[in-house]
Amino acid sequence: MSRREQVEAVLAQAAGDRDALLARVSPELRASLPVDATGVTQGIDVLAATLGVGDELRAMAARGHQANPAVLHGRVFGRAPLSPDTVTAAFAEGARVRDGQLARLAEAIDGGALRDEVRALLDAAPAGLEATYAAQERALLLLADRLDELE
Repeated sequence: MSRREQVEAVLAQAAGDRDALLARVSPELRASLPVDATGVTQGIDVLAATLGVGDELRAMAARGHQANPAVLHGRVFGRAPLSPDTVTAAFAEGARVRDGQLARLAEAIDGGALRDEVRALLDAAPAGLEATYAAQERALLLLADRLDELE
């Protein structure tokens, strides 16, 4: 199975799981879950394991998520409900962390030129969480394709 096929399978499974979850939750909870990065995160893990940079990228994510608005809210307010703005900010911060991971993966695969190509792809995404997550999926598939080409 090619790296692209592996990543496509991970993305499809995550999308199916999300659809199943959203079908079972209340409309209020569904509205608070505008996007899901599970597939991108798992796809990053697949490629990182192939390249031997999994520990580095997990550490990068752990450091990046320490300042996530939802984490900070929990430290200050405990289990108090998050405001919609805090939820959106938390998703955006998670996307920023994954952008860094995708850039690092690109560098590990084929150097600075691929890293710059990935950053340009991510930076060109229109504003909004859905567009950002779609760009991350495209970047992940680009990386899988390049890895397939090089193997």
